[in-house]
This record gives sequence, structure tokens and C-alpha cells, in this order.
Amino acid sequence: MIEPSRLQRFAAWVGSAVGRDNPAVRLARPCYEWLLDRSSEGKGFLVTVNGAERFYVNPRSRHWYGEVYEPQVCAYLRQHVKPGAVVLNVGAHVGIYALSFASWSGSSGRVFAFEPNPDAREILADQISRNGLRNRIEVVPSAVSAAPGRAVFHAAGREGFSRLGSPNPQRPDDAHTSLAVPVTSVDAFCEERHVLPDWITLDIEGYEVAALSGARRTIDAGRGRVGLIVEMHPSLWPISGTSRRELENLLGDLRLVPLGLTGQQDPLGESGGVLLEYL
Repeated sequence: MIEPSRLQRFAAWVGSAVGRDNPAVRLARPCYEWLLDRSSEGKGFLVTVNGAERFYVNPRSRHWYGEVYEPQVCAYLRQHVKPGAVVLNVGAHVGIYALSFASWSGSSGRVFAFEPNPDAREILADQISRNGLRNRIEVVPSAVSAAPGRAVFHAAGREGFSRLGSPNPQRPDDAHTSLAVPVTSVDAFCEERHVLPDWITLDIEGYEVAALSGARRTIDAGRGRVGLIVEMHPSLWPISGTSRRELENLLGDLRLVPLGLTGQQDPLGESGGVLLEYL
């Protein structure tokens, strides 16, 4: 059987020589993916993200795991997430951060990966299994908002950007399936599971304010030790029923200040990763 890394190098050479969209390459792709799975004893495609995090992924899902992914945010977290950390990864999608958190926090850490999209969750669960991380990462099939309940979720398959409330207007060509999903809040989840996280990360397509408002007690209980990273989507706040003013008031109440991690001049006015620091 061909050694997996050699098989990957050969496939990359063929793709660069004749083009990845070459009809022969497309025809051979399922066979290549099967061979890669077999040669790696079911682990799959070995990827390295940002030159540091290495994990196996399903060959059919490898396009999700590029060589570079949010490098500034990942560099910050890599430096600050300590062994044994408990992490709430809200909006886990296919698991780049969930897998990375499991690596950074080590065997004594715990990652709760919240993902209500069943298609993305299937990929996420597959990668967790391939990397032997089922004892470190728990997949939570719930959306996160201000309070527990149920809500309509617009799942954009594996390729699009899913969200609560309404489809993403910035992706009008994405096909959506509307389904009812369970919703929890950070406070309700932490109180039910008796956990106090060391880190909370949010990437939920415009529902940042709702999720933060449902995390008040957790933030207060862990003041100064719970790290908060939020992917801001200000253009989606109006259709999410919120505003910048509401977020500013909430951060004021929580005594938090935003610090852009991805080069934003205005952390609350531009999309990107934001660290919420304690006053």
C-alpha cells in the first residue's frame, strides 16, 4: 500500500501539472480518496493548518481545511489556551477550531462544539473520530442565543453559511433547508452541565449580541479568567433584530472592551475576530 504522504504529494503534483479541474482528475478523484483512506488505515487526509495544527480529515471534506485559516486569531489562541482548558466553541461548523482547541488544551482539556447544522455536524463528528478525540470533544447539536427554547434554523448544507432566523442575505445563491432546532444559552448550558469555561468563542452569523446577553452570569462568575473571542458580523445585526448601540450597551454592562485581532480599525464596525477584554 502506498504511504499516505507520498500519495498526497503525487496527487498534488498531478493536479498542478494538468489542472485540478481536468476531466481525468475529476474522474480519478473518488479512487484517490478511497486509496488515501485505505493507506492511512481510515484516518484520511493529513492537513497542516497555519503551519502548526496537524490533523486527519475525510478526503472528501479536505477542501474545508486549507493551509491558512484565520491566522491572527489562531496565533492568539495557540499562545493563550492552556492545557486542561474547558472551551465552548459556539458555531463549530466542520471543526477547525474544535480540533485545534483539543490540541491546545491537551488530554486534560474539554471542548464543547455547538453546531445545529446537521450536514456540518456530520463532517465535524467524522473528523473528531478520525483524530481519536471523542473523549475530548463533545458535539452539542444546539444553536446558542439569549435563552433556551426552539427556533427555525436555515441550514445551508455543507457549503454555505447557516444561521438562525433567516437565510444569510449576503449569500443569496446558497440553497437552504429550514428546520426547527433546539436552542440553549451559555448560562443555561453551563449551569446544567456544571462547568465554568476558560474560553468561549462565538461565530454565529449575526447573533453575537443574543449569545453574549445569554452569557452574563457565566462571564460574571468567571470574570478575569474566561477568555472571550467573537467573530463580529455587523452587517447581519439588523436582520438579527439588534444593533451596534445594543452591543455597546451590553459590553458596557459587562465591563468589556473590544480589541480587533484581524486588523480592524473599528472592532464593532467591521467583520472579523474580536477579543473582549475585561475592564
